[in-house]
Amino acid sequence: MATTRTPLELATNVLLHWNIIAAEETPSPTDSQYVIKRYTDLYETMSVDDETYWAVDAIPAAIFEPLTQMMALIVMAPFGKMPAGMTPSQYAQSLDEGLRVLRRLLRRTTNVRSAETTTYAEDF
Repeated sequence: MATTRTPLELATNVLLHWNIIAAEETPSPTDSQYVIKRYTDLYETMSVDDETYWAVDAIPAAIFEPLTQMMALIVMAPFGKMPAGMTPSQYAQSLDEGLRVLRRLLRRTTNVRSAETTTYAEDF
């Protein structure tokens, strides 16, 4: 059975990424719930686009790091981590490009995983 991670582990990893918490700290409920809510929103969007193959509360280890990077980009501005001197339009363009690259990485994993599923054909 494949190893999975929880949305709370994802939120903790994102907050560690931005040094909002130290390695030995536990994230505040407010911070972790904000990241989890944004992850849930991203998951729903990706599900509509048929880019998910995992349950929202069981993140496969194979995609944990790219998903952490995506979430770090998404919550960068709300946590005050935008690079100095970056205009809002530059930020939006940078966010868009970063998410496009990371979604491409996730799609590769999705395509591999979905190819492993059984497909049934029906003769008419």
